[in-house]
Amino acid sequence: MKAKLFMILLVVLFIVPISGAVNKPRKRPVLLRKHETRKNVLPRIPIDYTIDVSNNDNCLQILFQFPLHESDITVADKNGNIVINEQQTSIYESKALYIYTPEDYPYTIEITSPAVDITGEITLEEED
Repeated sequence: MKAKLFMILLVVLFIVPISGAVNKPRKRPVLLRKHETRKNVLPRIPIDYTIDVSNNDNCLQILFQFPLHESDITVADKNGNIVINEQQTSIYESKALYIYTPEDYPYTIEITSPAVDITGEITLEEED
């Protein structure tokens, strides 16, 4: 009799609650999904692409004043000869490039990066 009572208590106290917990549906982690969607969002900031060019003491200075990551910068003269070739350059605040004794105007500048492609021309201003 004591054995039957002990078995009934064992079933009621241990086996029934454990089997009920196994069938209970689990909740999905909501915060994990929000974190994954935030990880893929890219911020969009307008950038002013400013390039200043000045001719000082037989030297042409090209100053980039905008940020670019992993960009290829190529400057060629009017004959197509490459004067400056910068590969995989990262510009954070500003970068200056120099052409010594500039003679072959116009110069063509090409900037290629994952964010933007820029093509421009540097010409000599004539004085009046």
